Amino acid sequence: MRRARSLVLLLFALALPLLPGCSLFRNSTRGETVEVEVNNDLPLRTPLTIYVLSDVGNRQLIGSVTPGSTSRLRFRAATITGNYRFVARVSSQTQGDYLVSNAVALTGGETVSWEIRNNVLLVAR
Repeated sequence: MRRARSLVLLLFALALPLLPGCSLFRNSTRGETVEVEVNNDLPLRTPLTIYVLSDVGNRQLIGSVTPGSTSRLRFRAATITGNYRFVARVSSQTQGDYLVSNAVALTGGETVSWEIRNNVLLVAR
């Protein structure tokens, strides 16, 4: 009994240093990332929820922006290639889109700035 307990403790002690590595490995995917800076400068102060919409129809939630502020968000995908639109929805809304940007070609690694009031996208490569 004592030997079994010692063996379990030894195995636990050996496995413990590996646990942080496992979680780090899980979070470090080989996907591509695009930074999205959203300026919620609407005259009517409204919290917004931001999505990205690919040209094949995939929609991904990327975050929220509080009224009168600029937030730096990001989206990640296995591969980022093609045309994407950004969608802003009033946070309290359950249906319909508030604002949809023009399509922009992305390949991963870019930084996109979106000014909500004038619906202007700028891409830095």
